[in-house]
Amino acid sequence: KHPGTCSMRIIISLIFNCLLLTSTTNGQVRSKTILGFFSHPDDENMIGHVLAKYARLGNKVYIIIATDGKDGTRVTNIPAGDSLGEIRQLESICACEKLGINPPIFLHINRLDTKYGVRPYLNGRLKFLNDLKTTIQELQPDILITFGPDGEYGHSEHIITGATVIDLLLREGWVDKYPLCLPIDKKGDVEEGDGNSYSDEQYINIAISFSEEDEMKSFEAAKCYVTQFKKEEIDRLIHDESADKTNIKYFRRFNISKGIKNEFDFKD
Repeated sequence: KHPGTCSMRIIISLIFNCLLLTSTTNGQVRSKTILGFFSHPDDENMIGHVLAKYARLGNKVYIIIATDGKDGTRVTNIPAGDSLGEIRQLESICACEKLGINPPIFLHINRLDTKYGVRPYLNGRLKFLNDLKTTIQELQPDILITFGPDGEYGHSEHIITGATVIDLLLREGWVDKYPLCLPIDKKGDVEEGDGNSYSDEQYINIAISFSEEDEMKSFEAAKCYVTQFKKEEIDRLIHDESADKTNIKYFRRFNISKGIKNEFDFKD
């Protein structure tokens, strides 16, 4: 949620909205389908306010969560393992209910990094790739959302999640068929040293506004993640975010040029 100029908000938010709103033959607006891809339970709430907005507007909102997050012992005494993974799944189900979106789709992949070895990682990534393809074909989404190459703050599994989605779109020729949007912060809106990633403003082309109601839903969703955040952390989040009245989340639309050239395009 960061400030932007009025004209920027109006113009580039229309890009996203136009992709989602299409009139039917009787003049009514038909709902569209948004599909988000995340690495762990709780990742979805990084854009919880945006997901809540489009669900409120009558669109179908789904999320895929690659792993169960069973190694995420951040603020819990529950040891890493399947029991923690099951609890974290319940937390994400709770959050989706608060946001008003469909229940999460869990893929139950062990991890999307090499913590347990290269071969388990490669097997997990292949399963992820295949499951993504199947789910996209089943749901036929109008918009895809996942992590950019920054992984939000450099998280390895976030980076792999986003890269695998992009890999699938390139493999299948789906870049135009399934528009992909990558959340990002603006350079200048991120405090130096806090670890969060950002982009130069010229590469940001979507600005989504959301209401206080949408934001409140994301706050309620955050309270579901009791294994990941202390109460005082949630209270501080609510205080800080409530103080910012701009209510804007930025995205970058993934695009790639087509056609073959016989040489590199060198600058003069």
